[in-house]
Amino acid sequence: MNPSFLSRLSFILVLPFTLLAHEGQTPQLITMDYADLVTIRGELAAKDSNVQPAYSQLLEYADKLLDIVPPSVMDKTMVPPSGDKHDFFAIGNYSWPNPDTKNGLPYIRRDGHKNPGATDGTFDKQRYDQNAGRIKILALAWFYSRDEKYAAKAADLLRTWFLDPETRMNPNLNFAASQPGVQDGSFYGIIEGVQLIGVVDHVKLLNGSASWTDADDQGLKKWFADFTVWLRESEFGKTELARPNNHGTWCAAQIAAYSLYSNHPENIAPMIARGRELVAHQIAPDGSLPEELRRSRSLMYSCFALRALMTLARCGELAGDDLWHYRTEDGRGLENAFTFLAPYLSNTKVWTWPSLDNDLPRYAKVEILRWPARVYQTPVLKDALNILDPVWNPEIVESLSAADKESWTIWLVGPLPR
Repeated sequence: MNPSFLSRLSFILVLPFTLLAHEGQTPQLITMDYADLVTIRGELAAKDSNVQPAYSQLLEYADKLLDIVPPSVMDKTMVPPSGDKHDFFAIGNYSWPNPDTKNGLPYIRRDGHKNPGATDGTFDKQRYDQNAGRIKILALAWFYSRDEKYAAKAADLLRTWFLDPETRMNPNLNFAASQPGVQDGSFYGIIEGVQLIGVVDHVKLLNGSASWTDADDQGLKKWFADFTVWLRESEFGKTELARPNNHGTWCAAQIAAYSLYSNHPENIAPMIARGRELVAHQIAPDGSLPEELRRSRSLMYSCFALRALMTLARCGELAGDDLWHYRTEDGRGLENAFTFLAPYLSNTKVWTWPSLDNDLPRYAKVEILRWPARVYQTPVLKDALNILDPVWNPEIVESLSAADKESWTIWLVGPLPR
């Protein structure tokens, strides 16, 4: 294992467990490494050519957000079954009007086929997803530029969605994954909360800005503490946590991540223990994830499930509980799963399971492999990243899809293991 990684890991593990919101104290980030971000900020100050194009694009995106009206759950046109528009309301991505009835009821489910109506203005999902992405852009723009206008806008978006009594979202997902004519909401809808793990990380990057105050941070911590109580104690949450596939893992990862942020460490160890159970159930001897291989979008869901396990492992790492290196009695563990998937992501092997996805965006593949390559330092993982990384292999930039070119900001969240 790389000595510099070991020293960084030991530094993280001896940090005080309580997260404090003052500049000069190192935030515990789950999806990123704060030391990496500081290094990148230095490279930007030095006009490093590898990161400057991504930084320029980041600021271009951020500037376009400065004049937008902050969205809220009050903007939807459909009122949730509770009668309270403060409750998040969304139909499932794969929920479709019934073609055999005049009114489309009861809705039917078509696995893997996304209904565009799930993300129109009728419901909350589109604005919710956009808001999370905008907070990321603005928080990174502030962190790297120290221009307060970006922090001010990020704070505005956060207060409107989570804190302002007139516009805040209630801390539950009771009416997510609604299927009209069948159910008002479902435990499956808890998967919508995954977006908020990134939001919590990006909020931590606002530490030290004049625009995001201690009162704001404490208010948001309270929101996430309340949401975590709902995840842990509601029937939906209990059912979702018991699921044997990516849904159960993401529920555990959410509880662990929000407990780190809201200063409730007592919730984390049970989630890492649940992670060990999920590793034993989900990962086959060859490293594949059978629960996901049977899905109609098997490649995407295999990646999605590994992102969940990776996120849970990062939470454990920050809490001093090692899931990265856990192995079952017959030797199965996270390293096997990432090793199995890596050659398919770098296209050195052809994915042979049924899948509606021919491929995934290059930046999404990098995001899956970055952390495990750092942890395990194995050639198969680092070789896959070398093939995928357009910053370090500039000759392939011109071959990137439009989606990948539009996602260069991914390179601003950390260097790749070498």
